Amino acid sequence: MFHVDWFWLFILGVSVAGVVSGIIRSADREKTIRAAIDKGVALDPATLEALRNAAANPPSNPRFGLLVGSIMTFAVGCGLMLLGYFIGMDETTSNSLHPLLGVGALLWCISLGLFVASRFAPAPRTP
Repeated sequence: MFHVDWFWLFILGVSVAGVVSGIIRSADREKTIRAAIDKGVALDPATLEALRNAAANPPSNPRFGLLVGSIMTFAVGCGLMLLGYFIGMDETTSNSLHPLLGVGALLWCISLGLFVASRFAPAPRTP
C-alpha cells in the first residue's frame, strides 16, 4: 500500500514556494526596469547592475534576525512546557512531564543565547 510521508511533502512544498517566490520577485524587478526604459528613463549599465544587485541581495540586519529567532525559540519552549503539563495530567502518560519541561528549558537557554548574540552582533551598515 502507498504510504505518504507528510513531513517530506511539507519540506518539498516549502522548497518549491521559495523558488517560486524568487522567480516572481525577479520577474517583478525586471518588469519595473522595462517600464522605466519604456518611459524614456535613461539607465546606464552601472545603475541597472546596482538595481539588480540591490534587489537580489537586500541589506540584512543580523540583530533583527537573531532577536526574532530568540523570541520564536522562547515561544516554542513555552509551548512544549505547556504540552508536557497537559499531557502529564493524564495518569497513563504522567511520565512525559519532566522530559518536555527539560526540552522547553533547553529551548529557553537557546533563546537566551540568541538574545545575547543579538546584542553583540554588528550593527547594520547604512549606505
